[in-house]
Amino acid sequence: MGLALAAIACAGLVAQFASGLRSRRYFESALVEAGQVVPRWDWSPQDSRRVVLALPIRPRGVERLRNIAYADDAVHAHRLDIYRKAGLEGPVAAPVLLYFHGGAWVMGDKREQGIPMLEHLAERGFVCVTANYALSPKARWPRHVLDCKLALAWVKKHIAEYGGDPSLVFVSGGSAGGHLAALVALTANDPAWQPGFEDEDTTVAACIPLYGVYDFVDPEKIGNANLTPILERRVFEQGAAEAFAAASPISRVSESAPPFLVVHGRNDVLVPVQSARAFVAALRARSTQPVSYAELPLTQHGFDNFWSPRTVHFVHALECFTAGIVATRTAQREVGR
Repeated sequence: MGLALAAIACAGLVAQFASGLRSRRYFESALVEAGQVVPRWDWSPQDSRRVVLALPIRPRGVERLRNIAYADDAVHAHRLDIYRKAGLEGPVAAPVLLYFHGGAWVMGDKREQGIPMLEHLAERGFVCVTANYALSPKARWPRHVLDCKLALAWVKKHIAEYGGDPSLVFVSGGSAGGHLAALVALTANDPAWQPGFEDEDTTVAACIPLYGVYDFVDPEKIGNANLTPILERRVFEQGAAEAFAAASPISRVSESAPPFLVVHGRNDVLVPVQSARAFVAALRARSTQPVSYAELPLTQHGFDNFWSPRTVHFVHALECFTAGIVATRTAQREVGR
Protein backbone atom coordinates (compact mmCIF):
# COMPACT_ATOMS: atom_id res chain seq x y z
CA MET A 1 0.00 0.00 0.00
CA GLY A 2 2.86 2.34 0.80
CA LEU A 3 4.49 1.69 -2.56
CA ALA A 4 1.17 2.25 -4.32
CA LEU A 5 0.64 5.57 -2.55
CA ALA A 6 4.21 6.61 -3.36
CA ALA A 7 3.64 5.75 -7.02
CA ILE A 8 0.43 7.80 -7.08
CA ALA A 9 2.25 10.74 -5.48
CA CYS A 10 5.06 10.50 -8.04
CA ALA A 11 2.56 10.38 -10.88
CA GLY A 12 0.86 13.47 -9.47
CA LEU A 13 4.18 15.31 -9.26
CA VAL A 14 5.01 14.39 -12.86
CA ALA A 15 1.59 15.65 -13.97
CA GLN A 16 2.13 18.90 -12.07
CA PHE A 17 5.58 19.34 -13.60
CA ALA A 18 4.21 18.74 -17.11
CA SER A 19 1.35 21.18 -16.46
CA GLY A 20 3.87 23.76 -15.32
CA LEU A 21 5.88 23.35 -18.51
CA ARG A 22 2.71 23.88 -20.56
CA SER A 23 1.84 27.07 -18.67
CA ARG A 24 3.98 28.98 -21.15
CA ARG A 25 1.23 28.82 -23.76
CA TYR A 26 -1.24 30.49 -21.40
CA PHE A 27 1.11 33.38 -20.68
CA GLU A 28 1.86 33.81 -24.37
CA SER A 29 -1.84 33.77 -25.26
CA ALA A 30 -2.56 36.36 -22.57
CA LEU A 31 0.06 38.73 -23.96
CA VAL A 32 -0.93 38.23 -27.59
CA GLU A 33 -4.61 38.71 -26.75
CA ALA A 34 -3.77 42.13 -25.32
CA GLY A 35 -1.98 43.09 -28.53
CA GLN A 36 1.58 42.69 -27.32
CA VAL A 37 4.45 41.33 -29.39
CA VAL A 38 5.83 38.29 -27.57
CA PRO A 39 9.52 37.65 -28.15
CA ARG A 40 10.56 34.05 -27.84
CA TRP A 41 12.06 33.09 -24.50
CA ASP A 42 14.13 29.93 -24.32
CA TRP A 43 14.46 27.61 -21.35
CA SER A 44 18.00 28.28 -20.13
CA PRO A 45 20.43 26.24 -18.00
CA GLN A 46 19.85 28.82 -15.28
CA ASP A 47 16.11 28.07 -15.39
CA SER A 48 16.87 24.37 -14.95
CA ARG A 49 19.09 25.07 -11.94
CA ARG A 50 16.38 27.22 -10.40
CA VAL A 51 13.75 24.50 -10.75
CA VAL A 52 16.04 21.78 -9.40
CA LEU A 53 17.02 23.86 -6.36
CA ALA A 54 13.45 25.23 -5.99
CA LEU A 55 14.33 27.72 -3.22
CA PRO A 56 15.29 31.26 -4.25
CA ILE A 57 19.04 31.79 -4.20
CA ARG A 58 20.02 35.38 -4.81
CA PRO A 59 21.83 35.72 -8.15
CA ARG A 60 25.37 36.98 -8.10
CA GLY A 61 25.54 40.66 -8.70
CA VAL A 62 22.12 41.37 -7.13
CA GLU A 63 22.12 43.27 -3.86
CA ARG A 64 19.39 43.89 -1.30
CA LEU A 65 19.17 47.17 0.57
CA ARG A 66 17.16 46.44 3.70
CA ASN A 67 14.70 48.25 5.94
CA ILE A 68 14.58 51.67 4.30
CA ALA A 69 11.93 53.89 5.93
CA TYR A 70 9.26 55.22 3.59
CA ALA A 71 7.54 57.31 6.28
CA ASP A 72 8.95 59.65 8.92
CA ASP A 73 7.21 58.01 11.87
CA ALA A 74 9.59 55.27 13.08
CA VAL A 75 6.83 52.66 12.59
CA HIS A 76 8.46 49.28 11.93
CA ALA A 77 5.82 48.34 9.35
CA HIS A 78 6.78 51.37 7.25
CA ARG A 79 9.93 49.77 5.85
CA LEU A 80 10.90 48.53 2.41
CA ASP A 81 13.70 46.55 0.78
CA ILE A 82 15.28 47.31 -2.58
CA TYR A 83 16.71 44.67 -4.93
CA ARG A 84 18.98 45.89 -7.72
CA LYS A 85 22.20 45.15 -9.53
CA ALA A 86 25.12 45.74 -7.23
CA GLY A 87 26.40 49.30 -7.50
CA LEU A 88 23.48 50.51 -9.61
CA GLU A 89 22.85 54.19 -8.92
CA GLY A 90 21.24 57.15 -10.61
CA PRO A 91 20.90 58.39 -13.27
CA VAL A 92 20.49 54.89 -14.76
CA ALA A 93 16.67 55.24 -14.92
CA ALA A 94 15.83 51.53 -14.78
CA PRO A 95 12.22 50.29 -14.72
CA VAL A 96 10.87 49.78 -11.20
CA LEU A 97 8.63 47.09 -9.72
CA LEU A 98 6.92 47.67 -6.35
CA TYR A 99 5.60 44.49 -4.69
CA PHE A 100 3.19 43.96 -1.76
CA HIS A 101 3.14 40.64 0.10
CA GLY A 102 0.02 38.63 0.91
CA GLY A 103 -1.20 37.14 4.16
CA ALA A 104 -4.94 37.91 4.44
CA TRP A 105 -4.16 41.46 5.62
CA VAL A 106 -3.17 40.05 9.05
CA MET A 107 0.26 38.46 8.51
CA GLY A 108 3.21 38.29 6.14
CA ASP A 109 6.45 40.16 5.58
CA LYS A 110 8.41 41.68 2.71
CA ARG A 111 11.12 39.01 3.11
CA GLU A 112 8.80 36.06 2.46
CA GLN A 113 6.98 36.36 -0.87
CA GLY A 114 7.61 37.26 -4.49
CA ILE A 115 11.35 36.77 -4.12
CA PRO A 116 11.91 34.75 -7.35
CA MET A 117 10.24 37.50 -9.39
CA LEU A 118 12.07 40.32 -7.62
CA GLU A 119 15.51 38.75 -7.93
CA HIS A 120 14.98 37.75 -11.56
CA LEU A 121 13.91 41.25 -12.57
CA ALA A 122 16.73 42.83 -10.57
CA GLU A 123 19.18 40.57 -12.39
CA ARG A 124 17.66 41.75 -15.67
CA GLY A 125 18.15 45.42 -14.81
CA PHE A 126 15.06 46.41 -12.83
CA VAL A 127 15.06 48.18 -9.51
CA CYS A 128 12.65 46.13 -7.38
CA VAL A 129 11.03 47.25 -4.15
CA THR A 130 9.09 45.13 -1.66
CA ALA A 131 7.28 46.99 1.11
CA ASN A 132 5.68 46.11 4.41
CA TYR A 133 2.44 47.71 5.55
CA ALA A 134 0.43 47.81 8.78
CA LEU A 135 -1.42 44.56 9.52
CA SER A 136 -4.68 43.73 11.25
CA PRO A 137 -6.08 43.33 13.82
CA LYS A 138 -3.92 46.15 15.20
CA ALA A 139 -4.47 48.20 12.05
CA ARG A 140 -7.94 48.64 10.62
CA TRP A 141 -8.93 49.16 7.02
CA PRO A 142 -8.04 51.29 5.07
CA ARG A 143 -4.67 51.66 6.84
CA HIS A 144 -3.25 48.81 4.73
CA VAL A 145 -3.85 50.42 1.35
CA LEU A 146 -2.94 53.89 2.63
CA ASP A 147 0.45 52.50 3.68
CA CYS A 148 0.88 50.93 0.24
CA LYS A 149 0.10 54.24 -1.45
CA LEU A 150 2.50 55.99 0.90
CA ALA A 151 5.20 53.51 -0.12
CA LEU A 152 4.42 54.20 -3.78
CA ALA A 153 4.66 57.95 -3.20
CA TRP A 154 8.09 57.43 -1.59
CA VAL A 155 9.21 55.33 -4.56
CA LYS A 156 8.08 57.96 -7.06
CA LYS A 157 9.96 60.63 -5.12
CA HIS A 158 13.17 58.79 -4.19
CA ILE A 159 13.76 55.78 -6.46
CA ALA A 160 15.92 57.81 -8.87
CA GLU A 161 18.50 57.94 -6.06
CA TYR A 162 18.75 54.15 -6.36
CA GLY A 163 18.89 54.00 -10.16
CA GLY A 164 15.17 53.67 -10.89
CA ASP A 165 12.91 55.62 -13.26
CA PRO A 166 9.98 57.14 -11.31
CA SER A 167 7.94 57.37 -14.50
CA LEU A 168 8.17 53.60 -15.04
CA VAL A 169 6.87 52.13 -11.79
CA PHE A 170 4.98 48.82 -12.01
CA VAL A 171 2.98 47.63 -9.02
CA SER A 172 2.38 43.98 -8.13
CA GLY A 173 1.42 41.72 -5.24
CA GLY A 174 0.10 38.29 -4.38
CA SER A 175 -3.21 37.38 -2.70
CA ALA A 176 -4.00 40.22 -0.25
CA GLY A 177 -1.05 42.00 -1.87
CA GLY A 178 -2.68 41.49 -5.26
CA HIS A 179 -5.83 43.12 -3.93
CA LEU A 180 -3.80 46.04 -2.55
CA ALA A 181 -1.78 46.43 -5.76
CA ALA A 182 -4.97 46.55 -7.86
CA LEU A 183 -6.57 49.10 -5.54
CA VAL A 184 -3.43 51.23 -5.53
CA ALA A 185 -3.38 51.23 -9.33
CA LEU A 186 -7.08 52.11 -9.60
CA THR A 187 -7.00 55.00 -7.09
CA ALA A 188 -4.08 56.91 -8.59
CA ASN A 189 -3.87 60.53 -7.38
CA ASP A 190 -7.24 60.25 -5.63
CA PRO A 191 -7.03 62.63 -2.62
CA ALA A 192 -9.58 60.57 -0.69
CA TRP A 193 -7.12 57.67 -0.69
CA GLN A 194 -4.08 59.83 0.14
CA PRO A 195 -4.79 61.64 3.42
CA GLY A 196 -1.85 63.80 4.37
CA PHE A 197 -0.11 63.32 1.02
CA GLU A 198 -2.89 64.36 -1.34
CA ASP A 199 -0.55 66.09 -3.80
CA GLU A 200 1.87 63.19 -4.20
CA ASP A 201 2.01 61.37 -7.54
CA THR A 202 0.71 57.79 -7.20
CA THR A 203 0.25 56.83 -10.85
CA VAL A 204 1.75 53.56 -12.10
CA ALA A 205 2.86 52.32 -15.50
CA ALA A 206 0.95 49.04 -15.10
CA CYS A 207 -0.36 46.59 -12.50
CA ILE A 208 0.34 42.85 -12.13
CA PRO A 209 -1.96 41.38 -9.45
CA LEU A 210 -1.52 37.68 -8.67
CA TYR A 211 -4.39 35.53 -7.33
CA GLY A 212 -5.92 38.61 -5.69
CA VAL A 213 -9.31 39.34 -4.16
CA TYR A 214 -11.20 41.82 -6.31
CA ASP A 215 -14.74 41.76 -4.90
CA PHE A 216 -15.64 41.76 -1.19
CA VAL A 217 -19.36 42.18 -1.82
CA ASP A 218 -20.16 38.94 -3.67
CA PRO A 219 -19.56 35.95 -1.31
CA GLU A 220 -18.85 33.68 -4.28
CA LYS A 221 -15.93 35.91 -5.27
CA ILE A 222 -14.35 35.97 -1.79
CA GLY A 223 -13.91 32.22 -1.63
CA ASN A 224 -15.22 31.24 1.78
CA ALA A 225 -18.61 31.90 3.34
CA ASN A 226 -16.93 32.23 6.74
CA LEU A 227 -14.44 34.83 5.55
CA THR A 228 -16.83 37.81 5.63
CA PRO A 229 -17.40 37.76 9.42
CA ILE A 230 -13.67 37.21 9.95
CA LEU A 231 -12.89 40.25 7.80
CA GLU A 232 -15.45 42.30 9.69
CA ARG A 233 -14.02 41.25 13.02
CA ARG A 234 -10.29 41.48 12.29
CA VAL A 235 -9.73 43.75 9.26
CA PHE A 236 -12.76 45.99 8.80
CA GLU A 237 -15.30 47.21 11.33
CA GLN A 238 -18.59 45.56 12.18
CA GLY A 239 -21.30 46.33 9.66
CA ALA A 240 -18.70 47.14 7.02
CA ALA A 241 -20.90 46.73 3.93
CA GLU A 242 -20.05 50.18 2.59
CA ALA A 243 -16.34 49.64 3.31
CA PHE A 244 -16.49 46.26 1.55
CA ALA A 245 -17.79 47.93 -1.60
CA ALA A 246 -15.21 50.73 -1.47
CA ALA A 247 -12.39 48.23 -0.86
CA SER A 248 -13.33 46.12 -3.90
CA PRO A 249 -11.06 46.87 -6.87
CA ILE A 250 -13.85 45.83 -9.24
CA SER A 251 -15.86 48.84 -8.03
CA ARG A 252 -12.99 51.19 -8.90
CA VAL A 253 -12.54 50.17 -12.54
CA SER A 254 -12.73 53.13 -14.93
CA GLU A 255 -11.50 54.38 -18.27
CA SER A 256 -8.35 55.69 -16.57
CA ALA A 257 -7.20 52.25 -15.38
CA PRO A 258 -3.56 51.49 -16.29
CA PRO A 259 -2.52 48.37 -18.23
CA PHE A 260 -3.06 45.12 -16.30
CA LEU A 261 -1.59 41.63 -16.36
CA VAL A 262 -3.85 39.50 -14.12
CA VAL A 263 -2.66 35.99 -13.19
CA HIS A 264 -4.79 33.40 -11.39
CA GLY A 265 -4.83 29.63 -10.88
CA ARG A 266 -7.89 27.83 -12.20
CA ASN A 267 -7.84 25.50 -9.19
CA ASP A 268 -7.19 28.11 -6.52
CA VAL A 269 -9.03 26.94 -3.37
CA LEU A 270 -8.41 30.15 -1.38
CA VAL A 271 -9.60 32.76 -3.89
CA PRO A 272 -11.97 31.44 -6.58
CA VAL A 273 -10.97 32.01 -10.18
CA GLN A 274 -14.40 33.56 -10.76
CA SER A 275 -13.14 36.65 -8.92
CA ALA A 276 -10.36 37.18 -11.44
CA ARG A 277 -12.62 36.46 -14.40
CA ALA A 278 -15.17 39.06 -13.30
CA PHE A 279 -12.46 41.63 -12.61
CA VAL A 280 -10.85 41.11 -16.01
CA ALA A 281 -14.24 41.37 -17.72
CA ALA A 282 -14.88 44.69 -15.93
CA LEU A 283 -11.46 46.00 -16.96
CA ARG A 284 -11.93 45.00 -20.58
CA ALA A 285 -15.37 46.60 -20.66
CA ARG A 286 -14.18 50.02 -19.43
CA SER A 287 -10.41 50.42 -19.59
CA THR A 288 -8.75 51.94 -22.65
CA GLN A 289 -5.45 50.18 -21.85
CA PRO A 290 -4.31 46.62 -22.58
CA VAL A 291 -5.63 43.92 -20.23
CA SER A 292 -3.79 40.58 -20.25
CA TYR A 293 -5.22 37.61 -18.35
CA ALA A 294 -3.40 34.34 -17.74
CA GLU A 295 -5.57 31.63 -16.16
CA LEU A 296 -3.37 28.65 -15.30
CA PRO A 297 -4.85 25.14 -15.10
CA LEU A 298 -3.91 22.83 -12.20
CA THR A 299 -2.48 25.87 -10.40
CA GLN A 300 -2.94 26.82 -6.78
CA HIS A 301 -2.60 29.93 -4.65
CA GLY A 302 0.95 31.20 -4.14
CA PHE A 303 2.43 29.21 -7.03
CA ASP A 304 5.19 31.80 -7.60
CA ASN A 305 6.81 31.76 -4.15
CA PHE A 306 9.20 28.96 -5.14
CA TRP A 307 10.97 28.21 -8.40
CA SER A 308 9.01 25.80 -10.60
CA PRO A 309 8.30 25.56 -14.34
CA ARG A 310 5.27 27.83 -13.80
CA THR A 311 7.37 30.40 -11.98
CA VAL A 312 10.00 30.35 -14.72
CA HIS A 313 7.41 31.00 -17.42
CA PHE A 314 5.72 33.62 -15.27
CA VAL A 315 8.85 35.71 -14.73
CA HIS A 316 9.69 35.54 -18.44
CA ALA A 317 6.12 36.56 -19.35
CA LEU A 318 6.29 39.40 -16.83
CA GLU A 319 9.53 40.56 -18.40
CA CYS A 320 7.85 40.57 -21.83
CA PHE A 321 4.80 42.44 -20.49
CA THR A 322 6.85 45.15 -18.81
CA ALA A 323 9.14 45.46 -21.84
CA GLY A 324 6.10 46.17 -24.00
CA ILE A 325 4.93 48.91 -21.63
CA VAL A 326 8.44 50.41 -21.47
CA ALA A 327 8.67 50.42 -25.28
CA THR A 328 5.29 52.15 -25.57
CA ARG A 329 6.24 54.78 -22.98
CA THR A 330 9.58 55.39 -24.68
CA ALA A 331 7.91 55.85 -28.06
CA GLN A 332 5.42 58.30 -26.56
CA ARG A 333 8.28 60.31 -25.07
CA GLU A 334 10.03 60.46 -28.42
CA VAL A 335 6.86 61.68 -30.15
CA GLY A 336 6.38 64.32 -27.47
CA ARG A 337 9.82 65.84 -28.01
